Amino acid sequence: MDVASDRVKSVDISRLRLLRDMRERSALGELSKMEAKRKIASSAARHASRELAIAQQDCARVHMELHRELVSFDSLSIAALDRYHLLIERHAAGVIRRRQSLEDARKVREQAETAASEARNQWVRCSAAKHKWQRIEHELKRAIDIHSDAAAEIEADDEVLLRHGRASLVQALGQLL
Repeated sequence: MDVASDRVKSVDISRLRLLRDMRERSALGELSKMEAKRKIASSAARHASRELAIAQQDCARVHMELHRELVSFDSLSIAALDRYHLLIERHAAGVIRRRQSLEDARKVREQAETAASEARNQWVRCSAAKHKWQRIEHELKRAIDIHSDAAAEIEADDEVLLRHGRASLVQALGQLL
């Protein structure tokens, strides 16, 4: 079975894990910035929506005032009609500006949401890579520990055999003599 920990050195794995840690921290920082931008863009869109609603209410109020005056008077002066016409135009232009601001704010919000989603996906990928290299490092340490334990056991067995072998050799020589 091909195990990644069998193909790389401990130092290399530690370096790769540290690199993955740094990339994950960087991706997390980027995600944090994108989430902050998304929140600001959402707030701006809500504000633009409220401003549009206020502008529409003001425009409707001016229309109602004009209608009320037209109904209450048999005739209005040209100056009064001009004044109301200018008010209606100004309020209509304000509504158009605020509607455009709302559309712009919504576009910015959508872009910020997309950027935050991409940053979140990047962080998930970096986090998964970091955890993968942590597992590989753990497996390598475990393999090294197993290898060290086996080497120590072999060395201990060799030492016992060497002592035991010498004792047997001395006994055999003593019997021959």
